[in-house]
Amino acid sequence: MAAASARAANEEVVRRIFGAFAQKQGFALRDLFASDAVWIVPGDGVMAGVHRGREAIFRFLARLAKETGGTYSSQLVDVLASDDRAAALYRASGERHGRRLDLDQVLLFRIDDGLVREVLALPSDAAAFDAFWA
Repeated sequence: MAAASARAANEEVVRRIFGAFAQKQGFALRDLFASDAVWIVPGDGVMAGVHRGREAIFRFLARLAKETGGTYSSQLVDVLASDDRAAALYRASGERHGRRLDLDQVLLFRIDDGLVREVLALPSDAAAFDAFWA
C-alpha cells in the first residue's frame, strides 16, 4: 500500500472508531480491532489497566458509559496518521460520583493492515484523570 493511502486508511480507522462510539454502535467496532489487540490506560483509577483482547476492550469501552451513568463522551478534535500509527486528539467529558471530567486526551494507535493492534491512552492532566476515576 502506498504511504499516502496507508495514512488515509489509518486515519479513517480512527475516525470510524470515534464515530461508532459517538453513535453507541459498539458492534461496528468489531472489525476494526485485532482479536489480540491491547488497550492501555495509565493511572490508578477503576478504568486503568491493560485490556487484552477485543472482548476485554469492548467490555472496557462499555464500562465507560456504566461508570458515568451514560454521561461519558469523547469529541474528536484531530487525527494524525502515518503508515502504521495514528494519534487522535479528543476532548473527554463526563460525570461520576459528583465529579466532572473535562480534559484533552490523546490516543496513540498502532495499526496493521487496517486493524488496531494497540492503543495507549494519554490524558493531558493525569492527576485530574485519576481523581475522576478514583
